[in-house]
Formats: sequence, C-alpha cells, structure tokens
Amino acid sequence: AFVWGLAEATFFCIVPDVFLTRLALRDYRRARAACTAAVTGALLGGAMLWIAARQGASGRLLELSTLLPGINSRLTMQTGLALQEHGLPALFTGALRGQPYKLYAIPAGAQDLPLAAFLLVSFAARLARFVTTVTMAWLAGRALHCYSETVRLRLHLIGWTAFYLIYFAIMH
Repeated sequence: AFVWGLAEATFFCIVPDVFLTRLALRDYRRARAACTAAVTGALLGGAMLWIAARQGASGRLLELSTLLPGINSRLTMQTGLALQEHGLPALFTGALRGQPYKLYAIPAGAQDLPLAAFLLVSFAARLARFVTTVTMAWLAGRALHCYSETVRLRLHLIGWTAFYLIYFAIMH
C-alpha cells in the first residue's frame, strides 16, 4: 500500500483505492490499516513533487504528467487554478473530481504554499478518501455475501476496469 501510494502520487496512473478496496473485500481491518500506509506513501511522493516544483521544475513536471493516461494539459491547468482560487481545501474536492493528487503537489510547490500545511491537508484528504472507498467496498462485499469470494473479486475487477475505461475515455 505504501509503494502504491508513493507511485500514484508521482508517476503511476492507477489509484491505491484499487488495491485497498480489494483488500477490504477480504479483511476490512487490514484494509483500514493499509489506508495509513497508502497515505504515508502519497505524502512522501507529494512532498518530493512539492520540493522539485519549489526548486523550479514545475513546468517540466506538469509536462511529464501529461504523458500519463488520464492527464492532459486542460486537467493540469484546471487543477492548478483550483488550488490558486480555493487554496488547500481544493485537495478535498479534487479527489472527488478525478483530479490526480500529483497535479496538486506540483502547483502547491510552485505557488510556495507551506509544505507543512500542504502535507497536513493532504493527509486528511487522502485518508478520508481511502477510508471511504474501503468502507464502501466492505459494505458491498457484505451485501454480496451470498456470492463466493471468487465472484466478489471478479466483480471488483470488472468494476475497476469499467471505471478506468470510462475515466480514460473522458479524460483523453
């Protein structure tokens, strides 16, 4: 979970929620603990991007980000603008809009927002989202308890595959 959180915060395009929700179908307690590990990895990745952007690499980082599936220049501009207009609370709404965390870390550093405040709000926003998706998966698993674990795990795979097919098509 830590590695996935770090990877998604920096260069990977699939959210840790995929792993966390799969884990929640098997063991809710472990999944909730894994949320903390994923958040820790995300904070490390976010801090790394914040520091690099603060040192003048924001343009290049945003340009490289647009090479990832689901990220385009329009999205990078929208995210930076949301952060500029609404400050750090934009991290909460961005998670619901499909705006990658990495696209907040870069402008936060470039805009010289305080690193400690950025990490504190990041912690709250990421943890809230991870715990919410884990809890939703756990509840779905309980609702589908009459099906075998294999069926529930296949439904999980189908659900996330459909989500990303739609997300990448919309964000293209």
